[in-house]
Amino acid sequence: MILLAGFEPFGRFSKNLSSEIVRKIKSKINYHQIIKKILPVSWTQSLEYYKKTIALPKTRFELVILLGIHSSKNMYIEKFGWNIAFGKDNENKLKFGLIRYGFPFYIKTILDVNQIYSKLKNRTNISISYFAGSYLCNYIYYWALFLSNDEYPVIFIHIPQNMELYSCLKNIEEIIMTSLKVH
Repeated sequence: MILLAGFEPFGRFSKNLSSEIVRKIKSKINYHQIIKKILPVSWTQSLEYYKKTIALPKTRFELVILLGIHSSKNMYIEKFGWNIAFGKDNENKLKFGLIRYGFPFYIKTILDVNQIYSKLKNRTNISISYFAGSYLCNYIYYWALFLSNDEYPVIFIHIPQNMELYSCLKNIEEIIMTSLKVH
């Protein structure tokens, strides 16, 4: 099973392409069932919702892909989740500082993102990123990496907010298929 999660709209964005992708993507890719979730833009609720999702009975994930938006022209595959958080969520709650004291400062995905990049770089505007930011994208990515305990791969992909939906869907499907092959 594959978990694909995006976020609700937030801030100045009246829509969030990550949640549109989650809604529109196929429910199965190459016989792999996709569980689709849209996370609230809330420090506490997003983590609670994510934890409930990965704890579903009889669910064993082969891959978790988290999606978020950004203002660049490239899709970014994030290599690390960082133990930092900063910003106000949709509930107007401010976070500033470490996500959790005593935890590692960063966690690296177990997926070989270099191999994914090399397979996709000629077909799409994709890059590898080493810093997922300090907002909710990084926050949920860090927690997802930590909670996976390296038992299944987790990646975060930042998508350009203005990218065309059909292109995004094709790219995410390609990333899913490639990720399953390289792991």
